[in-house]
Amino acid sequence: MTNTIRDRKHPIGDTLNAAIMILLCVIMLYPFWQTVVASFMSDSEYLTSRFKVLVTAPTLASYKQIFADGTIFIHLRVTFLITVIGTAVALFMTAYSAYGLSKPFKGSKVVMFLIVMTMFMHAGLIPDYMNYKELGLINHFAVYIIPYMINTFYLIIMRSTFMEFPKELEEAARIDGCNDFRIFFTIVLPLSKPILAAIGLFFMVGFWNTYMQSVFFITDNELKTVQEYLQKMINSTQDLESVMLAESGEEGFSTETVRLANIVMVLLPIISVYPFLQKYFVSGIMMGSLKG
Repeated sequence: MTNTIRDRKHPIGDTLNAAIMILLCVIMLYPFWQTVVASFMSDSEYLTSRFKVLVTAPTLASYKQIFADGTIFIHLRVTFLITVIGTAVALFMTAYSAYGLSKPFKGSKVVMFLIVMTMFMHAGLIPDYMNYKELGLINHFAVYIIPYMINTFYLIIMRSTFMEFPKELEEAARIDGCNDFRIFFTIVLPLSKPILAAIGLFFMVGFWNTYMQSVFFITDNELKTVQEYLQKMINSTQDLESVMLAESGEEGFSTETVRLANIVMVLLPIISVYPFLQKYFVSGIMMGSLKG
């Protein structure tokens, strides 16, 4: 009788959960969808009806203005290089450090304590600036990479994963003459793809959203990130003059639609990565979950 009552309650609970999840998805996705839709509006349509689910007369005027100006691509190139190089370096350094720390050695608890303390203690912006200046990192591309090669939080997650790694495989590899370096590359990394993909995705998003370093440590405009460019463009009081694209016959763009189109172009590259890594995401997080 109890099981029958529970079975009857499940459809209602599942329906309620589905409805809540759909509502949350709509709430979260609508601002992005509205941004995309508005970026394809003409000046006149945007001024008369900004909030639309679909565009009445789509136009590429705003995107043509972006390509004609070309400034955003300078900063996109910088951010793209930061993301690719930074993710590769940070993922390798964090994983290799986590693997080493997952092995028992004298003073390992002290070392881990000192590493964990870096999550809670930070010198501040001025000491960072002075330190980077002494190292020659100010106004240098390396300031985006070197200070962030190892992430303490991700290191702890990966360390817990490697601690659960089957010891028999490593022992068999050592019998065959493999050293720790070869074991790490030929056995540990291939079997850790889910956690590497999940952590790598977090690294990619973090490096793609690089902003503060560009503001405080970079003065050369050629090395500025796209996030700072986007912030300056959105907050700029300078208005773009509405124009008519006579050659294509399209209506003109406005300052707001160009800004929205820039936002879409900045979001699109990083969003396109998610579908390729999504299948590893859940399993990677579960592998790296800390156990009490």
